[in-house]
Amino acid sequence: MDLKRNLFDKANRLLKHFPVIALIGGRQCGKTTLAKQLRPDWKYYDLENPAHFEFITSDPLLFFEQNTRDVIIDESQVSNELFKTLRGVIDQKRDLAGRFILTGSSSFELLKNITESLAGRIAIIEVPPLKINEFLK
Repeated sequence: MDLKRNLFDKANRLLKHFPVIALIGGRQCGKTTLAKQLRPDWKYYDLENPAHFEFITSDPLLFFEQNTRDVIIDESQVSNELFKTLRGVIDQKRDLAGRFILTGSSSFELLKNITESLAGRIAIIEVPPLKINEFLK
C-alpha cells in the first residue's frame, strides 16, 4: 500500500531548511516508509541490520566521509556514537540542507542524543500511527 502521509509535505519543507530531519515515533507507525517515500533514490541503511550496523559503527567518520549526503539511517537510536560524529560532519558544511534523514523509535535516549549532539542542526518530526484520512486518500 502506497499512502501519502499527512507529514509528507512538512518533511519535504524541513529538508529544505535543515541538514537533517529525524522521524521519530512508535514501532510500526510508518517512519521507514515515510523516509523512503520522501527520498526514494537515497542510500538506505538500517542499524538493526548487522551488516549495516558494523559498516557504520566500526568507523563512523569514514562512513560519513564516504556518505556526505543523501542518506537515510533507519533505527538511529541503536548507535549513540552516530550522533556525535554526525554533528562534526554537518558543521563542515553547515549551510547545506537536506543531507540526512534519521528514523528512530521514540525513546528518552534518542531524544537526549538528538538534543545534545544535533541541536540547531536537525528538525524533529513525530510520526503518529496512520490516520484515517491518510488511509482513505
